[in-house]
Amino acid sequence: MAGFEVSEWIARSPEEVFRFIADTSNAPKVMQSITRMEKLTDGPVAVGTRYRETRVVNGKEAQAELEVAEYTPPRVYAMRNETNGIHTVYRYIFTAERDGTRVDLACEVTAGGLKKAMVPMVVSILKKEDGDHLARLKSAVESA
Repeated sequence: MAGFEVSEWIARSPEEVFRFIADTSNAPKVMQSITRMEKLTDGPVAVGTRYRETRVVNGKEAQAELEVAEYTPPRVYAMRNETNGIHTVYRYIFTAERDGTRVDLACEVTAGGLKKAMVPMVVSILKKEDGDHLARLKSAVESA
């Protein structure tokens, strides 16, 4: 499995950090390319909840559907996406540490068949776009 991992300490409780990241209205504060997140399913957030994410990529608007893959407040939150046969999961683990929270993010990228050859390129692009994701999260949560 290919992907990348990053970690960051945030001066807020695991509950506060989890609540912030699980609130998709905060997504544009953390990921600058995101312009909108729209909830597609009814009811409270749980595994299986779906969203439509709108981003600006290379000056063009693009949409993707995301699904909550794991939801265990305040410990684990994960979102998955499948686009053109490439599967991506962003998994956040929140651990209390030194009067704050250690956030570990693992991005996992998989594909089958001929798409496997594209995985290293996709990982490189995602790491470039989202490698400082947790640093932006830290700044947004601590200033909220």
